[in-house]
Amino acid sequence: MYVPRHFELPDDYAAELLERPRRGNLITVHADGPAATLVPFYRDAERGTLVTHLVRNNPQVREPITGPGMVIFDDVDAYVSPRWYATNEVKPNVPTWDYITLHVRGPVRIDPRPEAALRVARRLTELYESDDVLAPIGEEKLERMARAIVAVEVGIEQVQGKAKMSQNRHPDDIRSLAAELARRGHARMAEYLLEVSLPYAQQRYATLARLGEVHALREDVKDVTEIG
Repeated sequence: MYVPRHFELPDDYAAELLERPRRGNLITVHADGPAATLVPFYRDAERGTLVTHLVRNNPQVREPITGPGMVIFDDVDAYVSPRWYATNEVKPNVPTWDYITLHVRGPVRIDPRPEAALRVARRLTELYESDDVLAPIGEEKLERMARAIVAVEVGIEQVQGKAKMSQNRHPDDIRSLAAELARRGHARMAEYLLEVSLPYAQQRYATLARLGEVHALREDVKDVTEIG
């Protein structure tokens, strides 16, 4: 994934994404090419892994994996109309798409034991439920069901985040875009725009202004020198 410096996802935001259980695309490479499955993950802090389970008959489990795996977590995204930019009437622009995504790479380990699969499935359930909703099913049936799935771990060796969130726009554009996205129900994106993108853009434009003043001063000095 190509990540320009101004689109780098802050480390604390990336850590928060990894901390919460969420769905992601597990991507693995095999002899016949890449394969992907959308599954829920949770982070095992002690082992430094992302954990999930797959159906035992899934080709990602049955076919040998030829290298590291990747998990892609897409956090938020939305279409952005140029009409939502405050400066668009002065300087017309084109539509785009803003988004936040996180890529995690590492070795993939598959544990075929039913008890391992049941442990993972139970943990994923516990993270979303306030009580034991599995109890009425009974351990015997749960153990039978667990034979159809396998536990999967992906080592967290490389984490790369990208937030293409209009950081390169004028601060007025970010404010107007945040207001429009909030109006359309994209509260999390609006919050990121105001808390992360806007300060970055303000600092960037302040720097450009200073550089412009320095350049103008140098030209004035040059003119005076040439006249003298």
